[in-house]
Amino acid sequence: MRTRFPCCVGVIPVTSIRISSDAKFPKSSSLSRLLRTMPPPSVARQVAEIAAEPDRAAAYARLLHLQRACADDPSAAADLAAASPSALLPLLLRDAAEDDEAVAASALKCLGFALYHPVLVSTIPGQLAQLVLATLVRLVMTTKMKAICNLAVWCISVQQLEASVVEDGVTPLLNAIVYALDNPFGSLSTTFEAVQATMKLASQYPKGMRDQSSIWVPPIYRRLLSADKPERDMSERCLIKVSSVILPPQSPLSKEVALDLEQKLLSSVLDMLNDPSKKIQAVKSWGWFISLLGARAASTRPLLNKMLKVPEQLFTDPDPQVQITTMVTWTNLVDAFFGPQALENMDQGTVMSPIEPRAHASAQMKKIRLIMMPLCGVLSRSHNIALSSSCLSTWHYLLYKLGDSINHLSILEAAFGPVLKIIFSTRLDNQNKPLWSFCINLFHDFISVRVRHLISPEDNVCVPLNQNLLSQTCTHLKVLFDVHQIKWLPWDVTSFDFQLEILGSIVNPELLHNMTADMAVTIMDSTTQTFRLLLQGVRVQCNSKLADDNAMICITKACKFVKEVFLDMVGKQKSNSSTLLVQFCLQFVKCTVEELDNSLLASGKYELCLDIEQIKEIEYAECSPKLSHPRIRPLAYLELVSPAVYLTALSLSIVAQFTGELSPGDAEQLASIICPPDLLGNFHVVVAFLYMQIMRPVDSRLRIKWLVVWNKVSKRLNEQMMSYLKVGCGASGHDVLCQFFCYPFFALVSPGSISAHWNAENSSEGYLNMTQDLEVELVIEVYRSFCTNSSYCSEPAYMVFLEHFFEYLIHIIDENMSPIQANLKYCLEKKFKNITILSVLGNVVIGLLENAQIFTYANKEIEVTTNEEPAGSKGPNLMLTCLKLGNRFMKLSGLAFKENPAARHQVTSRYFSSLSDFVGHLTSMKDILLLFEIIGDQFTEWLTLSSTSCGIIHQGETIDQLEKLWLNTVTCLTTSRLISDCSFLGKHHLLLQVAVDHPHGPISAATTAIWRSPGSSNAGLRHAGRRSVSKADELSLDRSGKDHNCASDAERAFVLEELNISRMSVAPMLLGRGTGTSNTTDRAPKNRESLRVSAGLGRKRLKIMRYSGKGKGPGKVTDASFSPGWAEGEVCRKPELILEMLKRKR
Repeated sequence: MRTRFPCCVGVIPVTSIRISSDAKFPKSSSLSRLLRTMPPPSVARQVAEIAAEPDRAAAYARLLHLQRACADDPSAAADLAAASPSALLPLLLRDAAEDDEAVAASALKCLGFALYHPVLVSTIPGQLAQLVLATLVRLVMTTKMKAICNLAVWCISVQQLEASVVEDGVTPLLNAIVYALDNPFGSLSTTFEAVQATMKLASQYPKGMRDQSSIWVPPIYRRLLSADKPERDMSERCLIKVSSVILPPQSPLSKEVALDLEQKLLSSVLDMLNDPSKKIQAVKSWGWFISLLGARAASTRPLLNKMLKVPEQLFTDPDPQVQITTMVTWTNLVDAFFGPQALENMDQGTVMSPIEPRAHASAQMKKIRLIMMPLCGVLSRSHNIALSSSCLSTWHYLLYKLGDSINHLSILEAAFGPVLKIIFSTRLDNQNKPLWSFCINLFHDFISVRVRHLISPEDNVCVPLNQNLLSQTCTHLKVLFDVHQIKWLPWDVTSFDFQLEILGSIVNPELLHNMTADMAVTIMDSTTQTFRLLLQGVRVQCNSKLADDNAMICITKACKFVKEVFLDMVGKQKSNSSTLLVQFCLQFVKCTVEELDNSLLASGKYELCLDIEQIKEIEYAECSPKLSHPRIRPLAYLELVSPAVYLTALSLSIVAQFTGELSPGDAEQLASIICPPDLLGNFHVVVAFLYMQIMRPVDSRLRIKWLVVWNKVSKRLNEQMMSYLKVGCGASGHDVLCQFFCYPFFALVSPGSISAHWNAENSSEGYLNMTQDLEVELVIEVYRSFCTNSSYCSEPAYMVFLEHFFEYLIHIIDENMSPIQANLKYCLEKKFKNITILSVLGNVVIGLLENAQIFTYANKEIEVTTNEEPAGSKGPNLMLTCLKLGNRFMKLSGLAFKENPAARHQVTSRYFSSLSDFVGHLTSMKDILLLFEIIGDQFTEWLTLSSTSCGIIHQGETIDQLEKLWLNTVTCLTTSRLISDCSFLGKHHLLLQVAVDHPHGPISAATTAIWRSPGSSNAGLRHAGRRSVSKADELSLDRSGKDHNCASDAERAFVLEELNISRMSVAPMLLGRGTGTSNTTDRAPKNRESLRVSAGLGRKRLKIMRYSGKGKGPGKVTDASFSPGWAEGEVCRKPELILEMLKRKR
């Protein structure tokens, strides 16, 4: 076992035992052999020899050798310990006081080893131990030899005596140590040993040392200002070692420190500030002086004000290292102001109300403000990450030392909020990212404590940690979360304003505007997570029994927060950052909707004022009276609404105020917000807002934005449609949905649509066409889903809704026929390639005509109507509605044809094709009569139009499809024997007359053939108009020389043949469509094939094709059925693709 030997200056070492000159020794080889054969003497014998040795210096040299040999030999050490107390210790104490320095030094060395070795020291009795300490004290205080004083203090520093022994003699020991600290011989080694002895006594007897700290601490801290660096370092190490004993300081020590500072020390510290090389030493010393003053620092205001001049100068020093050192020592003032009592009184199970601070809150606030002032100043101007990190470390230590008082609202605002606001007010970059990370995670920890506190272990719910920035926090800052855990308590709702204020400083739009996209996304994701936790805490508060008022306050503040932070700033940002701002605003709204229970948001108990400026602007804007909108109650500025309505209007207003391009992802996010599970409770807000947008002129870009929103919301509605319909939304719910789904028809014909074209006149033709393509595709994509959703088409509730919707659509078309016609006329005058409203309506009707499932349901309606309703009752409503829509389309397309017959009327051609297939499968007389009743007048109009523009129409596909439609119509009349019905012929004689007079040969020939057929009722025809019969008779004579496009006799013969073949090959559209068609269907084989002879005017040869007897028919509808008229290729354009092309066009 080894021990530390003193640092002796001028000590005479004991080298060897003195030997007489006349002694005779054997030869070395013989001596070696002799020694090897002789057994070693026993320890007791050696001790006896040493005690009897007259030469004391030689004896102690031999004893020291023996002690070292026994250090690692437990048995030898035990033997030595048995002999030492009685035989050696009295001698050592006697000889330590000898005037011979060599003897005294050797004796003290052996005594020190005996006091240090645990085996040896354990055998020293108490009285002898006290005698040892008294001897050492006397030697230190009285010796005139520096080496002896040094060795005596060394013996005190290495002794391992019992604490009770030290306790009995602690006062004389301290006096001796203080004497040695004062360095009576001017030896640094003596001071060093005295410092070591001080630390030894502090560890042995801390209570007594603390009580008498005013005796031994001053000599140590005074050396902090020494010009000798080793002495300064020695003193600082000692203070660090004994700080747990002396801090917080006792009152006598504080008084002594204050007295020293007043007399000399403070002036010395201030003088050191004039020397740049001594500034760090000065501020370190200042920190210790503040710590040793303790609570007295706050009570002695004049002294404190003088002392604060030191850090006041150093906090603004140009040297960052000086500032960092000053910031580190600033924690000493925190320790002085806030002792451990706050932490000791901490009870984690208690929820403290921030409303009623403690009695000493006023004094605490003054201390907090004093400490926070330089922290805020340094953080505000610092560009040094190390200095800022040191500042945050000191700030975090202050929060820790405040204990449970940090949970008071006033202290939160004074100590917690200022630093967060400063950090969050600086632009986030790679340099200060660790600072942002640390503060965001600290704030997250504060917010989450309420949820953590109220989660029971049985719930098995964990609060997510904010990991977004944690990995980017400085290592030494990250450690603070574990070393100094702040004692957060579950917060009260009265601190909700404070929390929202901090969140608002994080999501400041002006700062986000200057951030890179990656930085902004990182910050906002973290903030969204924290905001979600805050709302969870609010929900916990709202669910309590006596929380009605608090619930309303928190919900209102959450809604207002999102509005004030985002809505008031979105319109001011016009860069890409504003797009991110919209995304995060919608995220915040979505968090509010998801985390706060809908029973609270939609409850009638809570209402707030609709103070959204966007509503006010729309409400008082000059609106166009040209459109007849459905009966929708508009939103009113400052009206009282539920929080659910407020959030819905808020999210829509954010999108309305945003001037950039709304991405599909943002539109999808908005749709998820405004389509909650109980949709119809507040969906009228969405409808009202959309219609308020189209009441004033907008350009095409804004209209497309709202069509994108409508598209996304419609898709989500369609996915959940059955759940809405099954809950029994009733007629009012159907009206709201119908109003929403009819929105595009108003948007496309509104004055804004026309103004968009005006604005687009200066744009390229390609851009305008692509804009129209996108508008139509956005609308058609939704309406396509109505007919392609096979899972819904078998649901009666869905079919009832469809019937209601299409009736509603017919109504608004009829009410707004004049604006629609004006829109058509304008588009034709400007020679736009496409007419959006016509394309949309045409594709809707085409999809209905080609949907077999819808008409299966209509067929069931017929059966029910036939069996249950009395004669003369109304026919199937769904089919009636479909035919009425076809009637409106034919009317509008006829208007378009009148204005520009030479245009490519592709949608019209596709409509005629679908209607032709539909008509070709009608077998029920009731269906055929309904067909002629609804679209007979428009059929007549189109045959008339095609007659007057025969030469132009032959250049397109329209005449071919019209021909096909008429031939199938003639077949229906023939197979149903309606051609023999006088009342039918009399009612529709004008249609037949126009067909007979038609210049297109196949149409007129087919009509003439059925008029001359044996089963036709000529009497009825003559009664209806004799001119028709005569015209039919003269058709072949009058037609031959009038037009090169007129039909020849051969062509007419082919048409008659085609009619005969078609009459034999008709197949029913659906099985069981009425009982009156059984004979016809029995005559038609299921898989019969026939020859179709198509005779075209002006063709050089006939074309013969085979086709199935079943015809195309309305089978399962596909996406191709809804392809826009101008994009009939195999690949259908998607709205996202068109949007991208629009951006490139710009």
